Amino acid sequence: SKIILAHLTEMPFPSYTVQMIPLALGAVFSWLGLFTPRTELAFLVISSVFVVVAYLHWALVVIERFCEFLGINCLSIRPQPDIERPEPTHEEPRVY
Repeated sequence: SKIILAHLTEMPFPSYTVQMIPLALGAVFSWLGLFTPRTELAFLVISSVFVVVAYLHWALVVIERFCEFLGINCLSIRPQPDIERPEPTHEEPRVY
């Protein structure tokens, strides 16, 4: 998705994202031999949660900026003014 966004906005593709932090930390911790099966599992769970939250934050910011630029609401529903609506009729369907 970041490749598509960079292409649409004619910006260079970012070579670094915050989602790479767990990857680098995991590599360093593994190289130093700091992982046990329990700590590795905890690290993987924490890293997964971090990456999901970081991606959702990025996605919401991008969506909000696009909506602001286009002047539309994407993540909310505007309340409609009260208008009179006809009552539905309960007629039998016609068979032709």
